[in-house]
Amino acid sequence: MNLLNTVGAALTIGMGCLGLFFPARASALTGLTPITAAGRAEFRGTLGVTFIFLGLVPLITKSDIAFLTVGVCWLGAAIGRIISIFLDQGNDPKNWIAVLFELVIAALLLVGLSV
Repeated sequence: MNLLNTVGAALTIGMGCLGLFFPARASALTGLTPITAAGRAEFRGTLGVTFIFLGLVPLITKSDIAFLTVGVCWLGAAIGRIISIFLDQGNDPKNWIAVLFELVIAALLLVGLSV
């Protein structure tokens, strides 16, 4: 585990904390609106605690496979967003900034792994 892997995991945890503790800010960032209690639970659970655990597991286990798994998930998010940009006519700067962010976190998590 190197410093870059740790930064990628920490950013993943940070994104999770945003969803868990500040769902309104996460809403503004994602463009999604949690208008019901179930919607807020989605932010706190799926965009919150899930991402916190995704970042914590590699840090706790110090496992290259764990870093690889989380990095590939971020890469998948970027690929899915790129597909959406073209299929859903979402070619706007906010989407491309999100793709770049996801690719940076994926790279941080994947760089230097010996798997």
